[in-house]
Amino acid sequence: MWLKFLIVLNIILLHFAISEDVGDSCMTNDPALEGTCAKVSMCEAALMEIRKKKFHQYERCGFDGFEEVVCCPHTTNKFGDETRMKTDRIAERECQKIMATSIPALDLYIIGGELASLGEFPHMVALGYDRGDGYEFDCGGSVLSPTFVLSAAHCIDTLDRIQPSVIRGGVVEIGGKEFNPNTDDRIAEIITNPRYTRKEKYHDLALIRLERPLQFSSNLNAICLETNDADPTEPLTITGWGKTSNTRDTRSNLLLKANVTAVSRNTCTESYTNWRKLPTGISPDQMCAGDPLGKKDTCQGDSGGPLQSVTAQGMNRLVGVTSFGRGCGSPVPGVYTRVSRYLDWIESVVWPNA
Repeated sequence: MWLKFLIVLNIILLHFAISEDVGDSCMTNDPALEGTCAKVSMCEAALMEIRKKKFHQYERCGFDGFEEVVCCPHTTNKFGDETRMKTDRIAERECQKIMATSIPALDLYIIGGELASLGEFPHMVALGYDRGDGYEFDCGGSVLSPTFVLSAAHCIDTLDRIQPSVIRGGVVEIGGKEFNPNTDDRIAEIITNPRYTRKEKYHDLALIRLERPLQFSSNLNAICLETNDADPTEPLTITGWGKTSNTRDTRSNLLLKANVTAVSRNTCTESYTNWRKLPTGISPDQMCAGDPLGKKDTCQGDSGGPLQSVTAQGMNRLVGVTSFGRGCGSPVPGVYTRVSRYLDWIESVVWPNA
């Protein structure tokens, strides 16, 4: 038995010793295509195959630690989001740290939503409000760092003047109303965007500082921030524990996800004309997204939650924060606060010494 184990171990060690390094040239399984050895999480072609087929057929260069290194063809954007990094922002540097310590979901899987998998959206948290009978989870948020969560200002500036006092994270099932030390963390401070006012729908963002740093895991982690101001062309995903019906006050106890697409500002403005709280219409600081069929939408309880894109590496980027809509489950797009327009403020609060 021990002899068999030693033989297998020697084979593994020999494979590691002769494997090419990341960045080395290689030949793909297509003789007409040259490639470069890259981590599988950095090879867009391999990730696309894994998402579609659950496996890939690219030649293996070896391993980097426990991560597979594949011969990534030159015809793809093998290094993912590096081409998007037009500026050396704090947010981008922090994103690189998140990517380095995260395990991307290889199976990329609200009204009209599907159930999310545990760890698929590790940045997603719920805000808990204590109104005297345990915690009610009425809004969502996104983890930006071990001590900060981003949500919507109107989730803080509530009609009953009760602010959230805890967050619940690392879960798909929202669970009970009692404080759970395994999933809940207390809020120490809430900072609304200085330009936000209740009388208008603009600048709807708030940063939440936690009493103690979060312990990151595969189920709980931070999200990268979008730094590009343009409307994304790829599908976007909304997530939340909000209402699942536009006719009944029924909320989901399980985290739901749904795909939506960006809607141009001009088209969106047509749906929100003559709104008293939008005196200048949809602003450049906002963006719209929806489902033309009106089957997929955010609703009450989803406020403050993320509108996210998925990078070539299978990582999420926070594009928008759920702000408001015109009803639920209608063809009218929902409106989100565009995160990229607030990076200076976010960075100054979350990473003041970076």
